[in-house]
Amino acid sequence: MHYFSFTFLFTILSITMAIGQQQLPVAVNFKKAYLQHTRDANGSPGKAYWQNKGSYTIRVTFDPITNALSGNVGVDYTNNSPDTLRQVVFKLYPNLYQAQAMRNVPVLPEDLTNGVEIKTMLVNNTAIDSKKLVVRGTNMYLKGVTMLPGQSTHFDIDYGYQVNKTSFVRTGQVDSGAFMIAYFFPRIAVYDDIDGWNEYPYVGKEEFYNDYCDFKVSITIPGSYQVWATGELKNPAEVYAPEIIERITTAAQSDGVTDIITSAGLAAHNITLNHPANTWIFEADNVTDFAFVASNHYVWKASSLVVDPKTKRRTRVDAVYNPRHKSFEPVVNYARKTVELISYKTPGLPFPYPHETIFEGLDAMEYPMMVNNLPFEGTEAVEFTAHEIYHTLFPFFVGTNETKYSFMDEGWATFSEFTLQKEITPDVVDVYDLSSVNSSAGIDQDVPIMTLTPQLYGKARFSNKDLKPALGFHYVKEMLGDKVFYKAMNYYISQWQGKHPTPYDLFYCMNKGAGVDLNWFWQNWFFEKNVPDLAIEKVSHQQSKYTVVIVRKGQGMIPVHLAVFYKDGTTETISRDIACWKKGNSSTTLDFTANKAVSKLMLGNAYDADADNSNNTWNSAQK
Repeated sequence: MHYFSFTFLFTILSITMAIGQQQLPVAVNFKKAYLQHTRDANGSPGKAYWQNKGSYTIRVTFDPITNALSGNVGVDYTNNSPDTLRQVVFKLYPNLYQAQAMRNVPVLPEDLTNGVEIKTMLVNNTAIDSKKLVVRGTNMYLKGVTMLPGQSTHFDIDYGYQVNKTSFVRTGQVDSGAFMIAYFFPRIAVYDDIDGWNEYPYVGKEEFYNDYCDFKVSITIPGSYQVWATGELKNPAEVYAPEIIERITTAAQSDGVTDIITSAGLAAHNITLNHPANTWIFEADNVTDFAFVASNHYVWKASSLVVDPKTKRRTRVDAVYNPRHKSFEPVVNYARKTVELISYKTPGLPFPYPHETIFEGLDAMEYPMMVNNLPFEGTEAVEFTAHEIYHTLFPFFVGTNETKYSFMDEGWATFSEFTLQKEITPDVVDVYDLSSVNSSAGIDQDVPIMTLTPQLYGKARFSNKDLKPALGFHYVKEMLGDKVFYKAMNYYISQWQGKHPTPYDLFYCMNKGAGVDLNWFWQNWFFEKNVPDLAIEKVSHQQSKYTVVIVRKGQGMIPVHLAVFYKDGTTETISRDIACWKKGNSSTTLDFTANKAVSKLMLGNAYDADADNSNNTWNSAQK
């Protein structure tokens, strides 16, 4: 007992020394990871880091008339943990629509079902007594099994369920001939070094946490339907007419846009081979999930680009949509530009997957290599295309835990909008709606960003999981400069691609990658409930020499951007980045020389949160 205490204190002291003078508050289950060396205090995976792995072979049949889906899942699951597992937890995500399941989203009565039917389960080819299976909402527990460290176990599951026709929550029927089918198979939950089994139920608003797995998926559907999915199609000659294969090949090699499936081709019934049913075979390795879409009346535009100039590797970008919705026509170009910007600028990482398919659905949602977007118009089409594609990096390439810390992916995706939208459509007005942050700051529903996602409700939900973390990253980028910031971001990605980072791993990797101790800011912006509120307290000047005192009325740290308006109609901006508050000071002073008559001073720009802007303006007529 005394030895453990000494070791514990020594380890925490080492963590404090490694990550900077100010230690971030660490929960007990995270401290255990440092003690066991699964994670390092510098944010990198530790020498004893591990994660489990599954290889899935899935065969499903989907009937678009009855919406019935049935299938078989074979899983080879390897326990790479140092623990002996005495139960296995499965995720049955379609049980969101089970009549008895918990939900925090509305589901119409006609979409309520009996949930996923587990017809049979075999473990290492031995049938399992159904009494060993306990289903609680979207979690299913297999009791009475033992998996030793390093042991691999094979599971076979026959199952079926009813795909929802309405009440679309990231999956279901779009119209009578179009379907977004996600979360459609029983899968083994994550077992990690922080919490053990991930038992957070899927109840609708919160999202997902899945292991990196390999998938071989066969989808049987009527021959009039086309299918797009995570991974690569392995049998195009068995499902597509030769002309369509030629167009796919052209699109995969061309910078231009190719019309692969057109309305005329659909009318002529010469898209897929004229079989009563086709079986589409896809494969994807080392991805966190698998989703597919199907339609018998959508058109398909595609382009591609070189995402890695060293290897000349290309990524194909698809837009698949109802031809009646003209607003979807430019989406292929928005998507292509987003993939280009990710690869060469923001953050400058070669897009990691062979394709990115934007499918017209009833949501705005990301899946590995897939996006489901409504037919948005104008700037919304650009914004949501960029946001959802950026999720490719988080939570897919870097496997963050959305069930606990959604800011680790939503924050980055929202941050991307600040840069990508202006790059995709340069004429866009540089204004971002911060009302959700400003109006919820300091109210009783406001909580620190580090609050677990299932505990986020009310007016502060969106701001705490999306916009506030995005603003935090934006402020750090302004302070560090693009070069150092993206260097730090790429360092974080390089350490955790294909793995499961925690928020501490994110913060400490950004520190190390930038070569700067940022704990003072992470503490203020992510761990504390602070109100962002700057004010112009005092302005004094003698002739052309001005001194402006800016006070931090709230404790939230935000940059200082002071716009100087001259009487001749011109303006200039004087700025201080967030480091001006690093010492915990409550005021900072700006000195400048005005060579022209000043009309007024105004505090804040389009990305500066401020709960009270009534004290942000000074007019020259004021005494």
